[in-house]
Amino acid sequence: MQSPMYSSVYKHLNGTLSRALFSGLYQGFGPTFFAGTLSSAAFFTAYEASKTAFSNAQAAGYMLGVPRPLIHVASSAVAELLACAIQNPAEVLKQNAQVFQRPVNADRGPSPTMEMLRRFRKYPAGLWAGYSTLVASQLPGMCVTFCLYEMFKEDLLERWKTGKDDIRQQLEATVLGAGAAGGCASWLFVPINVVKTRMRLAVGDQIDSTRSGLKGNPGLPSRIGAFAIARDVLRKEGVAGLFRGSALTCVAAIVGSGLYIGCYEGTKIYLCNYEGS
Repeated sequence: MQSPMYSSVYKHLNGTLSRALFSGLYQGFGPTFFAGTLSSAAFFTAYEASKTAFSNAQAAGYMLGVPRPLIHVASSAVAELLACAIQNPAEVLKQNAQVFQRPVNADRGPSPTMEMLRRFRKYPAGLWAGYSTLVASQLPGMCVTFCLYEMFKEDLLERWKTGKDDIRQQLEATVLGAGAAGGCASWLFVPINVVKTRMRLAVGDQIDSTRSGLKGNPGLPSRIGAFAIARDVLRKEGVAGLFRGSALTCVAAIVGSGLYIGCYEGTKIYLCNYEGS
């Protein structure tokens, strides 16, 4: 929905959605799953280590008076910078694979993901296209999400007067707090998400046109700035264009954040109890 071809390819003239919009929804799943596993492991390792380091610094008297929300913000920022570096190449491959259209008369070749890997093999730097925009979109969102999540969870646990042994209520507070925090944070950064998607798709189009038009070893595709793309979206589609897909983004964030953080916290509680016993 956030691609520039949405109105021309995925919608009919009468405004109804084309069936093509719902085909290939899981194209690019492989690199997303692989990089998501690595980036999640890196994120939570760095997040827990940062929280522990900041807490130890407070106990030693170096950060007295620093509010807990700021510690959560700083910890999630350190973790997200590391996770984005791992996640970005998979996102570039996934989004280009999702809009890949094979010629009608072409023989069935490799999967869209493998085709994108082949195209980016000569331009590996293109896999990090939009990294700064990814950081700009996810770093503030992740900081806001984890700050709100920790606050919501602590507030729910206090309201419910949950004891340390009540694992069920701890998990309920985690899922509800994470879902609410993810939904609130995601809506704020939909415009940056739209610009990020356009940047990645533009790089894929440039590589494709460079390969088809030049032989030998052509130079890297020129970079397209985030502000130029944002101005183009505003000029052609108005403010609504920057919030395209916001409803889906918020719903996905509510469900995804609840599952993502809930599974992590549930596993952590189980492992801590297992280790204690």
